[in-house]
Amino acid sequence: MRRSRSALVAVTLLLAGSAGCSDAEPATTAKPSTASPSPSSSSAATTSSSSAATTSSSSSDPPPAVQGLAECPGPRDKPFTLRRGDDRISGFALGRSTRVAVLTHQFRGTPCDLAGLGQALAAGGYRVVAWTTDTSPTPRTLRALVAHERSGGARRVILVGASAGGATSIVGAGTIDPPVDALVVLSPADYSMTQGDVDRAVRRYPGPLMAVVGELDTSFAALPPRLADEHDGPELVRVVAGTADHGKDFVQRRTDPMVEQVLTFLDAEVSGR
Repeated sequence: MRRSRSALVAVTLLLAGSAGCSDAEPATTAKPSTASPSPSSSSAATTSSSSAATTSSSSSDPPPAVQGLAECPGPRDKPFTLRRGDDRISGFALGRSTRVAVLTHQFRGTPCDLAGLGQALAAGGYRVVAWTTDTSPTPRTLRALVAHERSGGARRVILVGASAGGATSIVGAGTIDPPVDALVVLSPADYSMTQGDVDRAVRRYPGPLMAVVGELDTSFAALPPRLADEHDGPELVRVVAGTADHGKDFVQRRTDPMVEQVLTFLDAEVSGR
């Protein structure tokens, strides 16, 4: 909320199971070598180690369903394609409802990025629309998709976006009329098309906002609290302590704690409206 109100900023303690997956390559630090093997022996050792790791991984990794990962596309996902002028929008839709959740993936992602959360939303009574374009999702194509869903009977629309898709969702929420009913962003980028467009859009969006970011996701961690300060409406900010998880990492599995927190937020802010 703006400075006349106090923003709710919560630090959530979760165990991070993996490193963050941001749009930029993470920096790595090599350990100093304590020996000087010959090039041939080093190469052989590396090859042997790599081969063993590959064999071990391929033979021991459980299937996605056992890991809690959603099958995508799943047997009930219906592919769709829309054309709006020069834009080609495609993806998968799951479920039938007048409550619609539109899921926008992160940079270089796919409509499957948020499949775990999507399945949980569908089980909770939403029609879930996960989408992409031939180039990259933009606020303009998002507005066209929301208009299409509303023309088909959608009465409640929520936007969910990860990283670059979070920025697209914020700018879309600030320009879609009538406004969408809720906005959830995971590690949102600080601009979509032009510098400053995210900040301008969040000031125009009056509806409920939930923003999630990893405490150690240093390039993104400062934005959600700032958005809460600029946003004039109900909001919830989750700064997840001790992790650099990024975007889709928070909701890849239906069992991820953040999935339940998103559903709880939407139940409180959308279901009763």
